[in-house]
Amino acid sequence: MLSTRFSFGQTARAAVLAFAALALAGCQLAPPTTQVAGPPGPAVDPAQPVRVALLVPTGGGDPVAEEIGRSIVNAARLAQADAQGVNLDLNIYETGGTASGGVEAARRAVDEGAQIVLGPVFSPETAGAGAVTRGAGLSMLSFNNNPENADPGVYLLGLSFDNSADRVVSYAVSRGLRNVAVVYPEGIQGATARRAVASAAQRAGASVVSQQGYDLSVRGIERASGPIATNLRNAGANAVVLADAPTGGLGYISEGLRDQGITPLQAQFLGIHRWELSPEVLNQPSLQGAWFAAPDPGPVSAFEGRYRNAYGQRPHELAALGYDGVAAVAALVRRAQVQGGRAPFAPANVVAPEGFDGVYGAFRLMPNGMSQRNLAVREVRDGAAPVIDRAPRAFVGLVN
Repeated sequence: MLSTRFSFGQTARAAVLAFAALALAGCQLAPPTTQVAGPPGPAVDPAQPVRVALLVPTGGGDPVAEEIGRSIVNAARLAQADAQGVNLDLNIYETGGTASGGVEAARRAVDEGAQIVLGPVFSPETAGAGAVTRGAGLSMLSFNNNPENADPGVYLLGLSFDNSADRVVSYAVSRGLRNVAVVYPEGIQGATARRAVASAAQRAGASVVSQQGYDLSVRGIERASGPIATNLRNAGANAVVLADAPTGGLGYISEGLRDQGITPLQAQFLGIHRWELSPEVLNQPSLQGAWFAAPDPGPVSAFEGRYRNAYGQRPHELAALGYDGVAAVAALVRRAQVQGGRAPFAPANVVAPEGFDGVYGAFRLMPNGMSQRNLAVREVRDGAAPVIDRAPRAFVGLVN
């Protein structure tokens, strides 16, 4: 019988929050293989103040959105102070977390002379703002992670399923686990995760031997656990990606499969969400020994310590995106200063293969609007999540 220690209540916003995105050290990297396209960007004098618009989901009264927005602004101010030799004029625009708010905020930013736009966070406001910034010839670095919002000129800083799946599946393959299965909740998020795992397996040289969904309810998981376990055994799966989120059915499905005889010796459980953010996951008996992709904890802890010292509280997990966005803008302007350029936000510069430094590890932006980030592999172990394979210091291959 399954326990009820996990609750079902995942919303569209929770799906976004599951991926607080990441960044740390630029290296010698392979160049993009996709044609660079997007708005050319305005002429910018890198020796003068650069006007940066920061779109955040405050102003609508939603307490979660208010917390996220405040935290992002605070982190952005930290990055602004760290931007030595670069004068960034950071201007805040509230979207209220809505599509119409994104449109209005972006229009105001354009009218007031923004040279690059950071944010917003949620999918509807990103879609609305992106239409405006593309029309104005501006690059936008959104804090969103929904691939449907990615576009040349609209770059997503959020951690994606593709990033996480690539990292944890390739690590499993390196350990000799090549028969990969994916078990996922039915619905849009589950289908997106399933496709990401299948693509990651293909890139890593693994075989996808089973893809099985289940209804996201306690009763649905109870009904599905037996047939899924039988299929995993028959397919010879030795690595099983559990694509559900900690706020969804992750604890139920992992417990259900273990109860049905899928032992750790038969199949290694893998995760593509940030399990380290959930004490319930780290203490769940059925997930002990499972591997998942996440940031290296050292740089994250250092950022959180700085944030606490400055603001007296812990940052929201999305706050790092505000820091990373401003840090990337500063790096682009600094490169223009060195190289004598006057178009730091042109697509060829934004997607430069050397990437950027940030809070959660090295990251770079891709011509299709997605980002590529280097993550660590961590293991669930008695309430903790130690790193078992550190984040790579250089990029290998591309996510297109």
